[in-house]
Amino acid sequence: MFENIYNILVSFLGDSKQGYYSKDVHQYQFNCPCCADEKGVSSDGKFNLECNFALGKYHCWSCGDSHGTKGKISRLIKKWGGDSLARAYFDEIKNIKSSQLYKLDAFDDIEVSFEETDLKLPTTFTKIDLSKCRNKKLKEYLAKRHITQDIIDKFNIGYTTWDEEKPSLRNRIIIPSYDSIGELNYWVGRDFTGYEKRMKYMNADCDKKQIIFNESLINWDADIYLCEGIIDSIVIPNGIPLMGKQLLRDSVLFQTLYKKANANIVITLDADTEIQETKRIYALLNNGRLRGKIRYVRLNKLKDFGEIHEKFGKKGIIVALRSSSTFSEIDLLI
Repeated sequence: MFENIYNILVSFLGDSKQGYYSKDVHQYQFNCPCCADEKGVSSDGKFNLECNFALGKYHCWSCGDSHGTKGKISRLIKKWGGDSLARAYFDEIKNIKSSQLYKLDAFDDIEVSFEETDLKLPTTFTKIDLSKCRNKKLKEYLAKRHITQDIIDKFNIGYTTWDEEKPSLRNRIIIPSYDSIGELNYWVGRDFTGYEKRMKYMNADCDKKQIIFNESLINWDADIYLCEGIIDSIVIPNGIPLMGKQLLRDSVLFQTLYKKANANIVITLDADTEIQETKRIYALLNNGRLRGKIRYVRLNKLKDFGEIHEKFGKKGIIVALRSSSTFSEIDLLI
């Protein structure tokens, strides 16, 4: 029943050395692509990469701990095989889950974990439907920010209730993030009650350098707008939040921009951010295939694009984005 999964892995890892089978627990050894990269060869011939199909896990016994080459098979496929193979893998997992084979007694004494991600949304997460929502404070917050049903639907925005298991996550708007193959990779929880003593944000515990927020919605052939916050990113067309004020060279976002961005990249940081940070990001990106495609917007009167949208709606966003400009080489030195 795992033949198709095996073929997917072979297509980019090459043939396996050997396999172990016990009650449909298929475990194979492959050559590790990370080890090969480290040694500058196409294959190191060591077969240190072990894949367990029933658990959906992999681990390289050579570089697993030092380079993080371990975890979900889905992530192995996405990183080294590409998005199309990752989608094929998830389709196969769905087929196995729906088949009679998945329900056989052979699986009774083993852990079968075909979850597509370790990350989960909060337990009381409920998609927002403004026509049926009775939470007054939630509706007031959304109305104030001009977050309409079309925005809610596009980003699958939901909320948590008072019944949430973790008190810190109760009564929050939840904005999920999905990677390029539709796998949940992050979420942001924003308080809508307005209580001063509550933390404004409670987010998923993930390494933000490894995340492109809502990558599944990004059009890499259109102009991309880099902003600071999540709220900014849902009101700016084709917006990607830095989830902070910095873009780092070792982040997945930086690496992917260099690989996939085909139009302009516009830096739109908050008004209270020093212009030197905008210049740093500008200089960092304005190289190689991206040279001449970098622009920036400098806000003065309003704090961020979320506030612009709150006060002036979509027209205000368009006017602000049209004010983008470039730095000269001298500007970057000052």
